[in-house]
Amino acid sequence: MAAVLHGDSPLLVLAGAGTGKTTVITYRIAHLLENGLAPDRFLAVTFTNKAAREMRERTAKLARLDPRSLDIGTFHGICGRLLRRYGTRVGLDRNFVIYDEDDQLSLIKRCCGDLNIDTQSFAPRALRHYIEQWKNEGLVPDEAQPSALDLVSEKAHRVYELYQKRCLESNAVDFGDMLLRTLTLVRTDEAVRMTLQSRWSHLLVDEYQDTNAVQYKLLRVLVTEQHSLTVVGDDDQSIYRWRGADIGNILRFERDFPGAVLIRLEQNYRSTQTILSAANAVIAHNAARKGKTLFTEGEAGLPLNLRLFQTEREEGDAIGDTIRAMIDEGGEAGDVAVLYRMNAQSRPIEDALRRRRIPHVIYGGVRFYDRKEVKDALAYIRLVVNPRSDVDFMRIVNVPPRGLGKTSIDRIEDVANEKTVSLLEAAGYAAMGSVKLTSKARKAVDDLLGMLTRTQGEALTEKPGRIVENILEDTGYLAMLRLEGTEESAQRLDNLSELVAAIDEFTETTEQGGGEATLATYLEEVALASDLDKLQDDDNHVALMTLHAAKGLEFPIVFLPGMEEGLFPHSRTLDDRAGLEEERRLCYVGITRAKHTLHMSAARVRNVFGEPRLSEVSRFVEEVPTELVSMANTSERAVAAFGMLSGRAPSKTNDDGYYRDAIPDDDFTAAPPKKAGPYTVKSSTRDSFAPGTKVRHNLFGDG
Repeated sequence: MAAVLHGDSPLLVLAGAGTGKTTVITYRIAHLLENGLAPDRFLAVTFTNKAAREMRERTAKLARLDPRSLDIGTFHGICGRLLRRYGTRVGLDRNFVIYDEDDQLSLIKRCCGDLNIDTQSFAPRALRHYIEQWKNEGLVPDEAQPSALDLVSEKAHRVYELYQKRCLESNAVDFGDMLLRTLTLVRTDEAVRMTLQSRWSHLLVDEYQDTNAVQYKLLRVLVTEQHSLTVVGDDDQSIYRWRGADIGNILRFERDFPGAVLIRLEQNYRSTQTILSAANAVIAHNAARKGKTLFTEGEAGLPLNLRLFQTEREEGDAIGDTIRAMIDEGGEAGDVAVLYRMNAQSRPIEDALRRRRIPHVIYGGVRFYDRKEVKDALAYIRLVVNPRSDVDFMRIVNVPPRGLGKTSIDRIEDVANEKTVSLLEAAGYAAMGSVKLTSKARKAVDDLLGMLTRTQGEALTEKPGRIVENILEDTGYLAMLRLEGTEESAQRLDNLSELVAAIDEFTETTEQGGGEATLATYLEEVALASDLDKLQDDDNHVALMTLHAAKGLEFPIVFLPGMEEGLFPHSRTLDDRAGLEEERRLCYVGITRAKHTLHMSAARVRNVFGEPRLSEVSRFVEEVPTELVSMANTSERAVAAFGMLSGRAPSKTNDDGYYRDAIPDDDFTAAPPKKAGPYTVKSSTRDSFAPGTKVRHNLFGDG
């Protein structure tokens, strides 16, 4: 209640897992509205479409307002809206398109060609990594500093500069640009900055621990001493360091915003006390935290179930058997989630579930919108909306095949470079005879331009779904797939039919909500979509996903397989204290997804790149107190394989080994590490290994 009723000074709500932070933030907004704040005077920001949708609907219901009147959205969604409105001030018009990863890589390859950078020596994905890193830090090309000792970063910096130029020429942004160009806009345009500062008097940010540098910088520009700022987050759930999230943002909040008040939410409404006690014990070994202890007034609950296996196949089969037995006794598959550290772990579990005819879905696999035929259709749509998008032109110029060879396309590119125009405009010159093309190639270009022109006219009157149907028919794309007559082509036809249905559904939903359904608004919806947004409470199948993907979700029954040193925590973090603490936070997230039943397991032998590798039980298992864990279902054979002892040695995390170098000086107090837990792994001797066995040493690596 204190967080809901708090006044206007900066507020940090440190909300532990399952403590009802969404309820707090929605009630706080409703309280502000009931006390006279106009709906257009606040901005609430979160990280997923699903979270934003839930927050908007719950707040509207509490405040008895139209959801459309509330400024609640994701960072990317809100920045996208600002760029649609003010983008001309940073070189974009309102019909800009959003490039995905494939589009980025395609453009990076073209930039490399123009800069004579060998993509065999400097992989486009590696160059993209540096560019994304600079954007996450809020650095435009002039501000980015390549390392003098890193040739890849030097090449990436050259590409970054040209890449940004080409994006503007194509009237396109990527995900990083949506934030970076908005930051540039509010920093450089005083009129826009003052307009936004005067528009929003109250700003509320959910999942603050996940903010990166560019998001933090954006907030610092928008928030002045006259603004009320509320942030809600959990430092113990900061797990996105690899994509730029900075835990320091939440740890130094009180220093960044003088006069800030800290309120802890520690009562959990999701899990049993046993599960919470295990999570508390594990996370207490981290130093980079403000410290809190989760509790519940609910039941103590069952012990955590720890099972050890000789192989990953045995582990997968046991998980399948447990779920099958639960379903046969009347349980629901939809109550179960299997959460793993790496996607590669899913295969033996998938196989086990499939053999037992257990319905399951892998989240984070190949998304519907990532399938080739769907991406081809979207490229046509984007080219209709934004004729300057060279990446989309290159994708569809000869799809389906229309007789345009490499020579013809190269000549069109040459004209585009000479005249500094888009590829589509250069194709127009080719159709008029300004470019030397064969008659067949010229007709193909003319037909393509004619189709795009007709479609742009249809877009003024026709429904989006009908427009896409016409594109697929007029281009011959559907005819191409029908002619193939294979099972794969039939699946692709089904996917395109599903795409049209999805567009029709979007149109109906948008228009019912009073919005405008156009090809452009649909493209933005797709670009910001996540397959996890589709996870519904009534989906009756086992959910398989990575621990990162599971954040924010909850399930009655959770399996955490692969609790092994080198896998979880990941081998690359074993000598990286900051990385190791992030792995521990990831474990904390996994444990706290479970409502009443948590299974953990480890395999003594796991195949890595086709080679068997011996493993030890994860230190995170060792950090759970003995009294919270049952090993009743683990065979003596598996215990012997791991060399488990009744006592145990100290935890692998030393009491005096914590890092503070990455954490700003502040007044937060880290909770002291707890005593080690129950499951010591006996040190391996030479007799423990057969010749040829792959082994991993925490210091010396693989051998």
